Amino acid sequence: MEPQPLSEIWKERFDFYEQNGLPSQLSFRQALKTLKFGQRSRINFNFYAFFFGFVYFCILGLWKRGLLLFFIGCAINIAVAIVEMMTNQDLESVYRGMNMGYAFYCAITANVAYYLHRVKGVDTCNPAAGIIKKNTDYYISLPSNKY
Repeated sequence: MEPQPLSEIWKERFDFYEQNGLPSQLSFRQALKTLKFGQRSRINFNFYAFFFGFVYFCILGLWKRGLLLFFIGCAINIAVAIVEMMTNQDLESVYRGMNMGYAFYCAITANVAYYLHRVKGVDTCNPAAGIIKKNTDYYISLPSNKY
């Protein structure tokens, strides 16, 4: 299946990652500080991933990562439900906080995940790929495909 052409926003994000590395690198953080707020949020945050979560990951072709994030979120919610039943307390605010954390994590990892998938050819279910410093060195050393 032929990949769809990229929009200008994706090209801008991918060019930024090519020039400055991934979010766990110092060069990325320094270059991000020089951008205006709107540019910074386009590079660092994906609003579609925030609102649609694992469905958006599946649409991008990142179904392994999306489903793993979904199942982790479900497991955490089930654990909170068990604690809620055992302690006989109302933990509605904990549910909301956990689900907001899930949405934010999806939003901040979607751009990097799609870059790794589309440009570097990395198809992993690791939800922290490219975000945590320990994993970053391997992904940077991979050859890039021009998008």
